[in-house]
Amino acid sequence: MPRVMKDEKLIEKFLTRGVETIIPSPEALREKLMSGERIKAYQGFDPTGPYLHVGHSIGIRALRILQQLGHEVIFLVGDFTAIIGDPGGGKQRRIMTEEEIQKNMEEWKKQASQLIDFEGDNPAKFMRNSEWLSKLTIKELIELMSKTTVQQMLERDLFQKKLKELTPIGLQEFIYPLLQGYDSVAMKVDLEIGGNDQIFNMIVGRNLSRIMLNKKSL
Repeated sequence: MPRVMKDEKLIEKFLTRGVETIIPSPEALREKLMSGERIKAYQGFDPTGPYLHVGHSIGIRALRILQQLGHEVIFLVGDFTAIIGDPGGGKQRRIMTEEEIQKNMEEWKKQASQLIDFEGDNPAKFMRNSEWLSKLTIKELIELMSKTTVQQMLERDLFQKKLKELTPIGLQEFIYPLLQGYDSVAMKVDLEIGGNDQIFNMIVGRNLSRIMLNKKSL
């Protein structure tokens, strides 16, 4: 197992470079990283297009810093959640086909390898959430749905906006945050990285981890 480094400069870089919000707090995360305990972190990317863009690079570089510090990092392709599509914009997203998703993600590992190391002494893991989400039974999905409420889902500002504008909200739009949240449970991660548009989904993931794995937030 790689040795975890307590490099204050690298940790400060991780906490501040391109970072807007840290939940529960920057101080709590700094303390965790300085403890010398090895953590598991991930960022998910839905293959809705064939190329990783500049916005993706911020999170990947953050994963790279954690990797350099000796922590376990995961580059997760949301090939299953991409079928649903993260709710966004004024309309329901079109459900993608398997062929579109596979074509989009063909070159992703190659593109990401320019920013993060998938080899070496502490290789990043390249995973797909279809590995576990595609195996969920209806019974398991219902059990997962029982871990949250409609009221909690409606707290998402996007859903509030759609309600005010009388824009239809598909039931699959409620399922997306749950499935993304379940990624955290399936991988047993300690830390999630994502854009501001993913904060709600990431909070769902931390809540599910607390309920199902007894994992506290950092």
